[in-house]
Amino acid sequence: MLFRRLALSCAALVLAGPLSAATFPLTFNADGSSRWYDFYLDEFAQIDRGFGGNQALDGMYAISAEADPFNPTVYSQVGSDGVDIFPAEGAFASVGSLTYTGTGNGTFPITAIALEIERYVAGDYSALGVGYTTQVSNINGSITIANGAVSGIQMTATIRFIYDASFIPPLTTIPFEGSLEITGNRFAIFVDDDYNFGHGTLHNAWDLVGSVANIGGDLLFRHGFE
Repeated sequence: MLFRRLALSCAALVLAGPLSAATFPLTFNADGSSRWYDFYLDEFAQIDRGFGGNQALDGMYAISAEADPFNPTVYSQVGSDGVDIFPAEGAFASVGSLTYTGTGNGTFPITAIALEIERYVAGDYSALGVGYTTQVSNINGSITIANGAVSGIQMTATIRFIYDASFIPPLTTIPFEGSLEITGNRFAIFVDDDYNFGHGTLHNAWDLVGSVANIGGDLLFRHGFE
């Protein structure tokens, strides 16, 4: 009798099969107050400032002129030309994807997140003068699907922006680490980190907040999200 129950249980597991993975495309709409900082160069940029009256330019402004760099009020311009740190302003279209395990409606665990923040926050104006990549790890959270649409995301993770440092041997990369949070339909990325690279201490910061598109309302299911 016991053997029969075990056999039936195993058969049920085989028929059920593994839980399938699904993806949700991520588009961020960053608030105008979102900023990027290079403390080594004493400069920061902000999406909605419009350097010299040109809304396409985002900085630079002097960090040292601010009593609190993360709550700036002075905006002392550095130089006269301006730079475009946020090439798409706050429209981070198709910035990445979220993978979760489950199908249909319900609340499901998030297993992976891929982001390309470097496409929307330029890296080559940093002291290093090179680009970077985005890495997300230590993900903890879930996504909720209701009536065939994403109704909310609750998650935290570690985010790292990794610069190429192969031109400074023996270094290969220089990482800056912080946090990624999504609550409901709002995201927050905060990285304020430094790294001693042998010729001084690099100190970069990303302070990005805004909304996540396509949360709530109807969605067209595709590419495994059905």
